[in-house]
This record gives sequence, structure tokens and C-alpha cells, in this order.
Amino acid sequence: MKNKFIYFDNASTTQLSENVLNVINSTYRNYWHNPSSTYQLGIKCSTYLENIRCNIADIFNADPEDIIFTSGSSESTTIVFSNIFEKFKKGRVVISNVEHQATIISANKLRKNYWELYEWIVNKDGIVDLKYIDKALRKETKLVSIIWGQSEIGSLQPIQYIGSKCKDSNILFHVDGTQILSNGIFNWNDLNCDFLSLSAHKFGGPKGIGILLTNKKSRLILKNKDISLSQEYSIRQGTQALPLIAGMYQSIKNITGKIKFSNFETQFLSNNILLLKNYFFQKIKGNKHIKITGSINKRLPNHISFILLNKTLKPIKAYKVINFMSDNNIAISSGSACSSNSGKPSSILKNIGFKDDELYSNIRVSLCSINNKSEIDKFLKLIKDCIEIF
Repeated sequence: MKNKFIYFDNASTTQLSENVLNVINSTYRNYWHNPSSTYQLGIKCSTYLENIRCNIADIFNADPEDIIFTSGSSESTTIVFSNIFEKFKKGRVVISNVEHQATIISANKLRKNYWELYEWIVNKDGIVDLKYIDKALRKETKLVSIIWGQSEIGSLQPIQYIGSKCKDSNILFHVDGTQILSNGIFNWNDLNCDFLSLSAHKFGGPKGIGILLTNKKSRLILKNKDISLSQEYSIRQGTQALPLIAGMYQSIKNITGKIKFSNFETQFLSNNILLLKNYFFQKIKGNKHIKITGSINKRLPNHISFILLNKTLKPIKAYKVINFMSDNNIAISSGSACSSNSGKPSSILKNIGFKDDELYSNIRVSLCSINNKSEIDKFLKLIKDCIEIF
């Protein structure tokens, strides 16, 4: 009998839920006409689309107009940055120095167009240092963009607090929420932000579809005067991918957790995933060969990351561990799938203070609800083998 493959890379992408696939197939069969068409079958598709938009808005306690369908988080982020440039022409943009590549690339495009780019430094846990908040939120600042849950090291940013300060200073605030939604549903009105980017394939939905959450003020900035078409409130062109949108809606309905805030900190309800993460940390407590990267307590519930040290306490290159685990039917990664194959040292680890010989060694384990303790135990046993072998 073939050994079961253990999947520990849910921060990269998630398995498509069966009921999501059924909804996608059904929509392809029954709602395949263009929602922008004005004949009866087009109107039928448009009605279906807008019903989904309203239902998704209800889940997030948002208005239907707040929901903009995009191809995913990277496009959502690009839309925000490009329209900020069109609106203000010049100004100042703030990002943290642990952002995803989509944000870094977009911010650097502004910098090349003579915007000031301020990189908000983080502490050793990868969380923005709030003592620099006055430097970040200066009057020239037009946009702040912060990742909520960091994909490589799992650390959570105090986005509600930052959002409240941006609101007080009349500064637009974008949140990269890509890694968040698999861990629970949030109330859009609680976040104090103007834009939030999501990708469906990170929470059991299809690839190629996502959401840009907006508000009345931010939508006016995004509205493109060069787009005369009606799709997505003239913010994004193109025929809506209705089957993917329907599948994404089903994947959102499948999410069982809730996200709340206490003293501006993100709180997740206890579930099997969080218990598994805590089980892992308990099992490796005091292990001198495992060096945690990112915050232990202020971390995504499904996220574990560390550097593995060999018998002589030298860091083991991540690719060696990843390949060894793959040979033993376990899928893990070193960080963001967008950058882990670049062959370059981790800028995230560098920016939180790790040494040069550790920058190629981050291991990321990201869990889902079907994982269990026996899988963690097998992984930990193989970790011991890695320490001996490498």
C-alpha cells in the first residue's frame, strides 16, 4: 500500500474542497453566459453574481459595493498602489520590511516615480516596532501597506492599531490579508483599514480569484476614469469569472473560525489547528537544534517556522530538509512559494536579525484541519534524522 502523503504547506496553497469543486462545475454548466450581456441569460448570470457579492458582504459585515472581485491578492495590491499613484502623483508610501514581493514591487515602482518610500523596521519577532510610528505616519504619507500575517515567519502585525492611527491622520491603509482567512472570518468594520487583499486558493477555494475589500472613501480613489465599462464599479476591467467567484463564495462559507481583536491584538478561536501548532511547540521545547523564526505567541494559528541545526549546531540548508521530507512523503517549504525558488537568501530573516549563514535555512510548516498529531510525530522523528544526517 502506498504511503499517505502528508501535506504541511497550506500557506502556499490549499486543497480545493469537494463542495467548492461541485459549485464551480455547476456554475460552469448553468451560468456560463456573460454577466454583462443585456439579454435574459446574461441578466440571469448578473443576478447570480450580485447575489454572491451581497452574501459575501454579509459574511464580512460589509456593504456589497465593498467587494471587488480580482484574480487574487497580488492583483488587488497592484490595483491599490497604481491608483494611489494616479490619484496623488507624488507623495510618501510606507511598508514594513517583511512584506510580500507583490507589495515590495509595487512600492518600488512608486519610488522610481520619485515617491518617498519608508520601510518600517520590525523587531526580532518580525513585528513592526511601534516606537517608529510617528516616523511612518508623517503628513506627507499617502498610503501605508502592511502584511497582516507574514507568510514566511508567521508573525502577526497589530493592523487594527495601525489602522486606527492612519484613520486619525487621514492616511489610507492597505492590509495584505492573504494568509489570514483560512484561520477565521473577520468583521470588516473592525479593521480600521481602507483596502484588504485576499486570495481564494489560500482558504480552500480555486486559484485565479480573490477579493479587494474597500470602503466608500477608498473606492472613489480606485475608480478609474479611463474605464467606461461597468464591471467591478469601473475599478477592474474584464468579464467576471463567475464559476471561480461562486467557488470562492463556497470556500468562504466553509470557514468555521472567527477572528476578533483584544487590545488591538488579533485573536483566534481555539481549534484543532491551533492545538496542533501548540503540540509541536511543546514537543520541541528546549531542543537546542530547533531555532524558532518569528513570534511564538503572536503568530498565525496554522504556522510553524524554524531553522534546523545539525549535530555541530550549524544551520542546515532548507532545501536539504525539504527534499528529505519529500522523499519521505511530507510536503513542507522554506517560505513564500513566490520567492523560495529564487536561490537568494531570505530578506525576511535578515531583517529580523538572523546571521548570514542562517538566511538559507528557514523551514515552514503550515497546517490545515485534516492534519493530526501522528503526522506531527512522524515529522518530528524525521527532523531527528535530519539532524544526524546533515
